[in-house]
Amino acid sequence: MKKTQDALILQGGGALGAYQVGAVERLMEQGDFHPVAVTGVSIGAINAAALVGARENPLHTLKTMWEEFAVNASGLVPEAMEPYLSVFGNRSFYQLRTDLAAFPFWTSIYDTSPLQGVLKRYIDFEKLNKSKVKVAVTAANVRTGNVEVFDNHSPGKGLAPEHILASGSLPPGFPMTRIGEEWYWDGGLFDNTPLLPAIERLDDSPKVRKRLFVVKLFPDEGLIPQNMNQVFDRILEMVFSGKLNRDVETAGRINEYVDAIHQIDSVLDAAGDPGLAAEIRAMPGYRRLQQYMALQQVICIENRDPEIVTGPFDFSRKRIEQRMEAGYRDADKALAKMKKEEEEVVA
Repeated sequence: MKKTQDALILQGGGALGAYQVGAVERLMEQGDFHPVAVTGVSIGAINAAALVGARENPLHTLKTMWEEFAVNASGLVPEAMEPYLSVFGNRSFYQLRTDLAAFPFWTSIYDTSPLQGVLKRYIDFEKLNKSKVKVAVTAANVRTGNVEVFDNHSPGKGLAPEHILASGSLPPGFPMTRIGEEWYWDGGLFDNTPLLPAIERLDDSPKVRKRLFVVKLFPDEGLIPQNMNQVFDRILEMVFSGKLNRDVETAGRINEYVDAIHQIDSVLDAAGDPGLAAEIRAMPGYRRLQQYMALQQVICIENRDPEIVTGPFDFSRKRIEQRMEAGYRDADKALAKMKKEEEEVVA
């Protein structure tokens, strides 16, 4: 039986990130789920860092952190207004800027200093950087326009609060984050599903079975808009749903190339020229193709519950609880589907 390696990929989506907490809870109940790599962007980066670098029990830490993110309305505010309260700020995440005199030079609407405190309170970055689990987060370099990957296994570097903040610096709401001499925005602007960083951190050997668990906060499919609100909803879904389907299709074609290469070097082995076969296997291009073989088993846990365009800013307690329940439910369905498919293969 092949050795199995799991990777967990967490999308960005603001308050929708509560869905990931429910999904993670169900995955952790699965006895054979032990991710060796966790990647995230934006809110997914926050959840990934908290999951691996939690000062206490990981699941308890995630839930307690999200308890802080929840916005409670006073008795004077109608319940119907609760989903919109976070537009005015979130005491544990972000707050409206007050330096009105500097308004002509603003590059963001909010200040994220409250989130810095939450990260330091719940995440032990020394523990995170010493963990055997590889954690990678992505952010977009404002100057170059390139998406960069930061991880906890880079020699002499590692992850710090600013890397997590950079990954979630979604403009124009949140400010750019400085790392060294560069400035960064949310990596989800360019790719909201950090799939390749996860694949690159798995064993590239074909003898190792890879399972990629992707927690998607935005659905691929949606309804045809009938009004302007629905137009903005669908735009948001399409921009941030990621390119998972395209990646899997590309991997299917690449796997054909990998199969062809396997046939070639097996012929070389049979011909008694192991040196030449080893040389081919050591080529960087060959190893990259091998990594794409990981896309043979992708378990997608997708949030299909209806969300309005302000959903990513809806930190109301009721919606956070609903999203956690939905994440747990959908993860359970995804695992049941995975088990059924595996049983069919064996049969």
